[in-house]
Amino acid sequence: MQVFDFDSAIALHKSWKMKFHLAIDAIRSSDFDIQPIGDDARCGLGQWLAANAGELEQFDTAQELLAVHRDFHRRCESIADAIRTGKVVRLNDTAIVEFGVLSEKIEALLLRLKEELHQAG
Repeated sequence: MQVFDFDSAIALHKSWKMKFHLAIDAIRSSDFDIQPIGDDARCGLGQWLAANAGELEQFDTAQELLAVHRDFHRRCESIADAIRTGKVVRLNDTAIVEFGVLSEKIEALLLRLKEELHQAG
């Protein structure tokens, strides 16, 4: 199985709320491309999950993480689009708050999977 830096992945997912905070002004441009944000296979975690799918299939946590991660990226794309069109303008908007809950779920799943992989040897 490929080596994966779980701690960096957790830190990156925690940083998304700050990215949206910074994006509230920057994304409003109609030329902002939201497509890469929505593609769960383009980030480091998505690539690692895909590359190790065979070995990870025995871990229920990995399967749950895969689904939550996919939803995470779809919501990122949706939020970026909402920011761009002016529908989301504050960090306390429902979409951002719900996104924070989803982000915390990914962090918890990453920690649990890290432990399970460590225990499995």
